[in-house]
Order: sequence, then C-alpha cells, then structure tokens
Amino acid sequence: MTPPTPTRGAPAYASAAPARPAERWSVFAVVGFVCAWLLPPAGLACSIVALARIADDRTLRGRGLAIAGIVVSAVVMLAAIAVIACFVWFGLMFIPYGMQLRAG
Repeated sequence: MTPPTPTRGAPAYASAAPARPAERWSVFAVVGFVCAWLLPPAGLACSIVALARIADDRTLRGRGLAIAGIVVSAVVMLAAIAVIACFVWFGLMFIPYGMQLRAG
C-alpha cells in the first residue's frame, strides 16, 4: 500500500487550528526599558504606552519588558529624588555655619 499523495497545491495534512499571526516586539517596550535607565520620565511614559498597546494588540510581545521599564524608571526616579533631597538637606544644614564664618 502506498501513502496517499497530496493533490497539487494542497498541503498533505491540513491543520485544524487557524494560523497565528506572527508576533513582533513592541518598539515602545524596548525604548521604554532603555530610556528607564537613561531618562526615567520618558522611560515611564513609553513603558505605560507599550503596556496599553500590548493589551489591545495580542500580536505584540514585550509585556514583561514594559512592566520592567515601569519598575526600573520608578526606582531610578525615587533614587534621584532621594539624592537631590539629601543634597538640599545637607546644604540647608550648613548655611548657618557659613554665615558665621563670613561674619567673623
């Protein structure tokens, strides 16, 4: 017995499941993650946009990357605010000492 030969132009075995569209990376997710390290407000904005677009379009990949971009940009911004607050606090703490030196 010989195996069945497919007809011309038709596949040998038809798939019951419909073909999934090709998945592609969300550009906003990648840009948001990179900008989260360099420019945190822009990274936060791009990552939020990426998360919204990925929720709407199931063919986009990068949901985890968008969430990571949001977390990294939030942590970097909080660290920058803490450093600036420390510099301001130390600067205000030593203003009276500097005035005493000038009055002298």
